[in-house]
Amino acid sequence: MTKVTVKPHGGELQAMTPSERVIQDVQAEFSVQDERGRTLVLKKPDVLAQFDLIEALGDLAKNDVYRIMCIPAIYVVSIDGVIAPAPSNKAQMRALISRLGEEGFAAIKKGIAERFPQDEDGEGDEAVKK
Repeated sequence: MTKVTVKPHGGELQAMTPSERVIQDVQAEFSVQDERGRTLVLKKPDVLAQFDLIEALGDLAKNDVYRIMCIPAIYVVSIDGVIAPAPSNKAQMRALISRLGEEGFAAIKKGIAERFPQDEDGEGDEAVKK
């Protein structure tokens, strides 16, 4: 008699639950290219990164417009292979905003909308409130 051993096709992904797959997708890095030709590597910030943003902004975090405008910047992992550390104060946030420019922010917003369409309406503000 022949013995048959069945191995799941696809390895690790096959063993993951649907919830684990969603979590893996959210944690995965992805890249976008801006109009200046720069490659921006992005990753959805976790809740701690969102709290760190509020702390970095200080009193400016009370300004909803300013806070919402800064949220896309905390998705940035690197710009053209150069690591972009998460800002820990207002001066660092301003430096990152300047480095990204309008083209960088446009590419980030487009990437977020494509990767996380469910977040599009709140533009990340709801994520900060959670």
